[in-house]
Amino acid sequence: MKFLRVALVAGLVVCGLASEKRASQDRIESNVPLQQAGQGGEGQDSTSPKEGRIEAQPQDFTARCHAVGVVVCQGFDSPLINIAARWPAAGLYPGGDNMIHGKFDREEKASGEGSLRFEILGHTGQNAAGFWRQPFGRNFGPGATFYVQFRERFSAEMLKNDWGDTTWKQVILHNEGATCGEVELTTAQYYHAGFPIMYTECGGRGLATNNGSPPTKLEQGDYNCWYGKTNAKDCFLYPANQWVTFYYEISIGPWGKPESSINAWAALDGKPLRQWIKMQNFVLKNDHPGHDYDCLTLLTYMTNKDAGRNLPTAYAWYDELIVSTKPIAPPAPAAAP
Repeated sequence: MKFLRVALVAGLVVCGLASEKRASQDRIESNVPLQQAGQGGEGQDSTSPKEGRIEAQPQDFTARCHAVGVVVCQGFDSPLINIAARWPAAGLYPGGDNMIHGKFDREEKASGEGSLRFEILGHTGQNAAGFWRQPFGRNFGPGATFYVQFRERFSAEMLKNDWGDTTWKQVILHNEGATCGEVELTTAQYYHAGFPIMYTECGGRGLATNNGSPPTKLEQGDYNCWYGKTNAKDCFLYPANQWVTFYYEISIGPWGKPESSINAWAALDGKPLRQWIKMQNFVLKNDHPGHDYDCLTLLTYMTNKDAGRNLPTAYAWYDELIVSTKPIAPPAPAAAP
């Protein structure tokens, strides 16, 4: 039984060492069994500080950006984001064809002047659209907690296209040295099931209950998404053509010990955040202590994507990216047009 074969190799195309970035554009990882899920489970003590916290009062993007603790605030509100970044700067990087397929989109946006749109054309390989690289400017290691929030929108084609024996990623939290490794937390669609899951260690361990052995919940918290029982009531399913808020709280304990927690929430515009990842007493590892979480990558990468498939063009949009040392308030509902 397989968990997910969609992770990146260390140094592959995003936030890797510059030399590895050039040399390993097309490397992929081996298959990963479902049983290799992370140690830990849902918290049972409602008073635990690792349960996750949500600031209840919604705020607009400007207010959230100016809140105490914010270390990254990117609204994708200028056409200047179209300019290709120069390694290792934050910004937009090309796809496998060395062309920029991300662009400023003034029409579709969660707020402000625009958003970042990735375009996935037919007959393209695994790195079809490139990626956005965002260093944090600081390190988060044992004893630290950090928060990440962004908005994302998926075209109908993103959800309906038959991508073959692969699926797409959304975001990777990692160290700048590699996107695939022990210091990694990736969010990706679970095969073609239409809902997100999380994993670490290049897909070697999933954030699922019961150590990933069925019966296991691939989504937890406010959802009870059991393996093999996908449904709209118990699983958070991606909607088409709607902005979704994704929000993460990562509390890092001693490396290699079951003392970390990962919490994640999602919400449609104007709706309350609902928790879909609730892993307490989780083991996070780091084979190079001191090289800790300090970067994230926004991407639509699909490991081993078949370029022979002539699929309809698909789009994914990102907006309102925030990283903070403090809890981040939910977005205020969009104003009526």
